[in-house]
Amino acid sequence: MNANWKHRAEVLFFGEGKTIVAISEAVGVSVRSISAYFNGLPHYKDEVERRKAANKNRTAYYRENKRKIRGLNFAPCAESLKQRHIMDVRILSKERFFHE
Repeated sequence: MNANWKHRAEVLFFGEGKTIVAISEAVGVSVRSISAYFNGLPHYKDEVERRKAANKNRTAYYRENKRKIRGLNFAPCAESLKQRHIMDVRILSKERFFHE
C-alpha cells in the first residue's frame, strides 16, 4: 500500500497535472505526507516551476486581453461622464426639492 499510493500520486501529479490537495483526496493520504514525498523527488521542483510559469503566462494574457475577452470598454469618455453628471444632478435635485 505504501509504494502504491506513491506511484499513484506521481501519476496524478506529473501525468494528469492534479494539485496536491486533489491527489490527497483521491489517494486517501494527508496533504502533508504527499508534500513531504514530492519534496524528496528530484524533478518535483522543475514541475512546480513549469506550472508557475504557465499560470503566470495565462494570468498575463488575461490581464492584457480582458477588455477583448469581455467585449467591454471601461474607459469613460468626457461626453459620457458629462451625461452621467447631468443625470445624477437631476436625480439629486428631484430628491431634495420635490419630496413626494
